Amino acid sequence: MNPRISRYLIPAVLAAAIPATVVLAQQAPQGPQSEPNQKRERPQRPRLSPETLNRLQDGRLAMIRESLKLNDSQLKLWGPVEQQLRARFAARQQARQEFRQRMEQWRQQGSAGERPSLSDRLDRASKRMTERAQRMQAFTDAFKPFYASLNDDQKAVAGIVLRDRGGMHGHGRRWAMEGSRDNPGAPAGQQKR
Repeated sequence: MNPRISRYLIPAVLAAAIPATVVLAQQAPQGPQSEPNQKRERPQRPRLSPETLNRLQDGRLAMIRESLKLNDSQLKLWGPVEQQLRARFAARQQARQEFRQRMEQWRQQGSAGERPSLSDRLDRASKRMTERAQRMQAFTDAFKPFYASLNDDQKAVAGIVLRDRGGMHGHGRRWAMEGSRDNPGAPAGQQKR
């Protein structure tokens, strides 16, 4: 392009674009103005029915079975593992229901309602931890013979599809299941330091 023409053309194009930008900016929908530290409400997800949740669980378990390509002898060992996974799901659903009930009672009581004492909260937390440890031990007892029957390829797939299923969740799960960033394949006890 001729430098003489571009010297006049570029400022003209910019001058024409500025008013259009201002008009578009003025027409942009204005959202609710909020304080920087104000907590934003997340949109409510619809609650799924128990039938839908069970259907989703059945689909997840079928996906796990299918992705592992289990033979007949492995399928026999899979039965107890699946029972433990279903028990974990039921316990989680029960805990959510109890939590919702407690929250509803607390909301109904309003600010006049008493919050459980620290001692009561610690007792409840201790009970949950004990129950979770018992479920984890039952899952481990069922899982060990099943896992021993898998070949190396199936074990690699199991590490992916069962990662979240045995009750291991929270920040420690990734560390325990996947190793560290320096040594991603290493089990938790064999990581590089």
